[in-house]
Amino acid sequence: MSDLYLVTPAVSDAQAFLPVLEAGLATHQPAALLLRLVDMPVAAARQAVLLLKPVIQARDIALMLENAPTLAQETGCDGVHLSPSYTAASVKDVRRIIGPDLQLGVAVGESRDAAMCAGEDGADYICFGAEDGASLETVSALTRWWSLMMELPVVAQAQIPADLAVLSASGADFVMPSEQWWQQPDTWQG
Repeated sequence: MSDLYLVTPAVSDAQAFLPVLEAGLATHQPAALLLRLVDMPVAAARQAVLLLKPVIQARDIALMLENAPTLAQETGCDGVHLSPSYTAASVKDVRRIIGPDLQLGVAVGESRDAAMCAGEDGADYICFGAEDGASLETVSALTRWWSLMMELPVVAQAQIPADLAVLSASGADFVMPSEQWWQQPDTWQG
């Protein structure tokens, strides 16, 4: 079975999200958690990370920060996850910013070419997903192809609980449930 890689909803109020985070992590132990912060001033984003980070890392969960390489490095996160909307720098540039010690993940939608380029440019994992409308069958096929052809770990995004088993069987190293996971974590058994 694949490891669980949770993704938060866009967090605008870290203090309000803290009990939700604690309750969710008490229910399941993921391997990693992707923290998504809404667009906010750097000082506020830093405070949000510093508030939530101890809860996550105390459970030996890798804390990945979405689209904020400098902030991830400054605040002691375990890595950075670049979404398809990230255009501030190339994968190579982000790798230079965060150095070799932090993990770098790149979401590539359903593009084989983007996945291979991300791997060549320094990504530690790639993520196939349905954020651009890809079907479960497409994500499963891409995950299967990647896991057979490449050594770099692959994350597959799940839209509904039943997707977990399908994506795990397709060879995903990690399965990332949609942010709806936080509303009903017990329905996402896998």
